[in-house]
Amino acid sequence: MFAKFFIVSSILVISGCSYMTHYVPVERLVYPPTTPGSVAISTQKTVSQSHKVIGRVAAIVWGGGDGARSALQEEAARIGANLVIDLRLEKSFGRTSASGIAVLLTPDRIRP
Repeated sequence: MFAKFFIVSSILVISGCSYMTHYVPVERLVYPPTTPGSVAISTQKTVSQSHKVIGRVAAIVWGGGDGARSALQEEAARIGANLVIDLRLEKSFGRTSASGIAVLLTPDRIRP
């Protein structure tokens, strides 16, 4: 009885600590890379300008939020994004993880 309780509680603890992120596969990179310095980061969840969602990006670094944001900009630039929205920062045991949605802002169409 104790063994079953231990196994079930271990599974619950491990699954509660998991971190899931969906990445854009390398073979689906269809946009040319941008420079990390040109990637803006926002905590906003939506964008009013015309855009295409490329995918979710994430980075985990030792240290603070500045390093995590820089690493996130590098990941977003690698897949061709120029904006990351819905920024989320989490600190734990000296590491900081950053995640967000990589977006490519597109020029609005000019109406005649």
